[in-house]
Amino acid sequence: MLMKKVLVAGLLLSSASVYAQSCPVDVQNEIHIDGEQVSVYQEGQPKMLIDENNQVYINGKKVDLDAMQQRAVAAYSHGVKEYLPKMADIANDGVGIAGDILNEVSSSFDSKASFAKVEALIDEYGQKAHDKFYQNGEFVMPADMFQTVDTDWKQEFDQAMKHVSVESMSGLFAALSQEMKDGEINFTELQKKFSEMKARIEEKVRARSGEVSEKANELCDSIQGLAQEEKELHRTIPELKNYQMFEI
Repeated sequence: MLMKKVLVAGLLLSSASVYAQSCPVDVQNEIHIDGEQVSVYQEGQPKMLIDENNQVYINGKKVDLDAMQQRAVAAYSHGVKEYLPKMADIANDGVGIAGDILNEVSSSFDSKASFAKVEALIDEYGQKAHDKFYQNGEFVMPADMFQTVDTDWKQEFDQAMKHVSVESMSGLFAALSQEMKDGEINFTELQKKFSEMKARIEEKVRARSGEVSEKANELCDSIQGLAQEEKELHRTIPELKNYQMFEI
């Protein structure tokens, strides 16, 4: 029971900031980043495009820009391409922490084979997190991103953790059974091993979760900055107002 609490709590803590990170910014329209191009989608169709040369197209028609407007578009497009894909990086960090905790447990029992199924599950959920952001080679930020993180994604995460905890316990029992069968451990040694492993895992979770949380907060600040920058861009280029990306 102790081991179940340690492992499952570690996984939950390490990934909670990824799937339940709130940010006071609304994503108004779906945003696509394809290489150096940024597009705003509405009703499943690209409506506004900033190309690799920072030229702007609305419904396929080029918008004439003066030098000042061109500079404003270039700065804004650069920020969008720099910051938004970091959402996927943070999700990957969270999955990495879960994998590190699993390695800590499996190494303690010198039995990676016993935890192969749960390792495969973590890899599977990591791929699902990646696929939420990357579609057909493009980075995609869904509309209402931060609201769905706190609802739909959190629900999916909770369900995933149930599967992980079941496989974790199965792996743990397999590893314990093998060590006891081989006469490698007694009850006193088992208690000591659990205590030492619990301390290592808790330290790892504190350090790594703090890193992920800090990255998430910094990214949120950056996206809020983009939202403010977008307001200025709309004053400079009023044609873009109907294709808003962010709102605070």
